[in-house]
Amino acid sequence: MKIALITIHHANSYGGTLQALASQNVLSRYGDVNIIDYKSKELESTLKLIRVNSNPRSIFRAGKDFFRIIPRRRLIAKFREFMRVHYKLTPACQDLQALQTLSSDFDCVVCGSDQIWNPMITGELDLNYMLAFSRAKKKISFSSSAGSYHYSDEEELKVRKALSTFDSISVREEDTARNLRRMLGNQKVDHTLDPTLMLNKQEWMQSLQLSSQAPGTANKYILVYTLKKDALIRETINRIRTVLGLRVVAIDQDPFLGYKSDRHIMDASPVDYVSLFANASFVITNSFHGTAFALNFGIPFVTALPESGLNRIKGLLDKVGLTDRLVTRLSDVNSVVVKPIDFTRSHQQLETLRQATWNYLDGALASKIVKKPIEFS
Repeated sequence: MKIALITIHHANSYGGTLQALASQNVLSRYGDVNIIDYKSKELESTLKLIRVNSNPRSIFRAGKDFFRIIPRRRLIAKFREFMRVHYKLTPACQDLQALQTLSSDFDCVVCGSDQIWNPMITGELDLNYMLAFSRAKKKISFSSSAGSYHYSDEEELKVRKALSTFDSISVREEDTARNLRRMLGNQKVDHTLDPTLMLNKQEWMQSLQLSSQAPGTANKYILVYTLKKDALIRETINRIRTVLGLRVVAIDQDPFLGYKSDRHIMDASPVDYVSLFANASFVITNSFHGTAFALNFGIPFVTALPESGLNRIKGLLDKVGLTDRLVTRLSDVNSVVVKPIDFTRSHQQLETLRQATWNYLDGALASKIVKKPIEFS
């Protein structure tokens, strides 16, 4: 089976680039996979050295980009190298005609995952991510996401029309699945795992040719990976640092952290990101993918209430019985940080969710060929 995947693959985003690689590897069990080299303008701009547009806020953003221009240049080079090494890309598709022509060469076109159906991420309601262009025999959604976005009435009409032509639909969040079932009537919508969780720690390490460090006191660190840094996350970091007495390593492209760190990495590659999670002693995050990698790798963690995106974080933690790792106020931190995590139980639940996702893909991509082992690109 020849499979084309359209996803968020070309962006300054750890979650985006790593889920694209995971999706490519997972789908490789069913055939020959190529990622469609389609770039929305909004996402492509995240890899510009200095980002300026008509939005008045971009002036402030451009100022920060200029202030961190040296590490940012290194960062962008690392992201581009990651994409060159790990993705199997089609020729670039810059318009609808190119996408239509390309899709004719494939048996199946898959969209997913990440927030490809969220106009706040893609810059607009981009129907290319809903396969409006596809001329392939099958149209499949694999763990696509709208985040916490709510469509307007006008957008709902477009979404309903686009998704009504799909052979199989699965999404990453339970509430997104409910909303789409309401919109689409009798059409089935499955709830499946984010692709980064479809590979276990060993498979991630093998895929990226990484090795775990031998545990030792000198190597121990708290890894901090955050999106927006509000008062709760800053105070949580300070409190946990005091309780655990470990050094703090921060993955953060912002030159201004707002908290004390022993090592501030502004130019981490996606491979560095995975390695730092794999070797951490504790993780503090307010990100979905930060939570997902800590859970998947069996690293004790605390997730602080995020400004947005709580639905996908809480949904995952609920499913694996770790909702108590989500802190909504500083007074919760001390009791949570010293509470051990039963990763044996949570990983058993995660494996059940993996199997349900494999079952969805088996049905959606059913063919006469026998599934192959995952191919690591």
